[in-house]
Amino acid sequence: MKQALTFLTSPKATKAFLLLIIYLGIGFLSIQFAMLPSENFAVIWFAAGCGLVLMLELGKTGIPFVLAGSAILNTPTYYAFLSHAGMNHALPLSVILGLIPAAIDTWQAVMAANAWKTFIEKYHHPPLQTPGDLPYFWQKICFMPALISMTLWHLLLSCSNTIPYNGLFSNLQQMLLLILGDTAGIFVIAPIYASWKSGALRKTISPASPYFATILLIVGLGFIVHSYLMMLVLPVLLLIAIHFKLAGTSIALFIVFTLSAIGTVYQTGPFLNANLMITFINLQLFLFPLGLTLHYLALLQELLSQSQMQLESEVASRTEALAAANLRLEELVTTDELTGVANRREWQRRCDEAITYARRYQQPLSILLIDIDHFKNVNDQHGHLAGDLTLKELCRICTTELRATDSFARWGGEEFVLLLPGTTQAEAMLAGNKLRLAVEEQAQIEFENKDIRITISIGVAMLEDSDPSLDCLLNRADQAMYAAKAAGRNQVQCALSSAYFASS
Repeated sequence: MKQALTFLTSPKATKAFLLLIIYLGIGFLSIQFAMLPSENFAVIWFAAGCGLVLMLELGKTGIPFVLAGSAILNTPTYYAFLSHAGMNHALPLSVILGLIPAAIDTWQAVMAANAWKTFIEKYHHPPLQTPGDLPYFWQKICFMPALISMTLWHLLLSCSNTIPYNGLFSNLQQMLLLILGDTAGIFVIAPIYASWKSGALRKTISPASPYFATILLIVGLGFIVHSYLMMLVLPVLLLIAIHFKLAGTSIALFIVFTLSAIGTVYQTGPFLNANLMITFINLQLFLFPLGLTLHYLALLQELLSQSQMQLESEVASRTEALAAANLRLEELVTTDELTGVANRREWQRRCDEAITYARRYQQPLSILLIDIDHFKNVNDQHGHLAGDLTLKELCRICTTELRATDSFARWGGEEFVLLLPGTTQAEAMLAGNKLRLAVEEQAQIEFENKDIRITISIGVAMLEDSDPSLDCLLNRADQAMYAAKAAGRNQVQCALSSAYFASS
């Protein structure tokens, strides 16, 4: 009792009663507008699909709701039928007859829901995601539950004389219509449910509304004005399958199935035949192939869209990876692998561009050639690993002290070059001394519990009009750097003018 009260006050109860109302509403509409004349069943029983939804949403809790809903729908129908036939005890008999199909409908819903869950367990995704899901959906979820339950129900109806016996062939036709009616109910409602669960239905209703209105108009005209106008619905359905996929197709098929059933029940449209059973078999022969084709087209389009999105994602990912690889390759081409500063080739490129700019706009430009003092001793005494750490430490200090416009690079071995655009010789001397002092004060490499201290010698050269090339400028800086070493190292020396070298 306590559990029942807890359920009735839970959000799940609200959902259950709402789904029950939908179940009853759709069932009453089927009875009102799609009931076969002189028969005891509807052409298309959409409540079968609603029963599947109740079971999928509520689990075992859905069983009493499907049972109650089916009993409520069936009991008045049987009461009216039995009362009209003048049978005694029509009311209690109709209640019994209402509970029996309710139990069968519930069993049918349980079978369909179990098949749905089995599919998820086997393929790890809900049905109706890809075209490959369709054979299982059509056979195991739609047809087999309806075949088993409606065959049993038809036998009960025949044995109770609720359906008069008009010959074996006629009764087989009636049983076929019962099976197809429930199959169609699941066939139409289940894709709507799948689209609702995926969130696609909410996104589709509004943009697809003009297409749905067009289908209403065309099918209505096909039944009222001229039957061949029904053919015009095919291209509209095709467009819906392409643009709105399963979500749009499921609603479109609901409209077509509903209007076609109602129109045929009221003896209009292209499916009429002198034999009433053949009329509705004609209807089913039109609706099912149409639905099967649209299901396949819609899911194929869904698959194509997913493949395109996946392809675009892979292209974007590979493009990003290629860009990163190109960036890395560019870094490898332009960067010294050990120290991380620009390499000789990159520095020469930058220097050539800077010289061209300086000559064009008459701007000063200077370069510094830097060499680590006694670097060979570091390698000999402490090993090449210590030497590598020394080179990295020098680069760290120099790059910290430079301007954004300056360009620092490893020239080779323990030699480094520095480009100073817009810098006169005097300013370059100041910059060189600043670097020299920074290295002298800050450079301290700890290696195997030993402190390694270094100093640098710097040669400064300023670009002159008489410098024929960068090589000439570098040569003068190199001469100045060797002069600094000869003068005792840890010094900055200024290069002689290029005119001096020309005259000598």
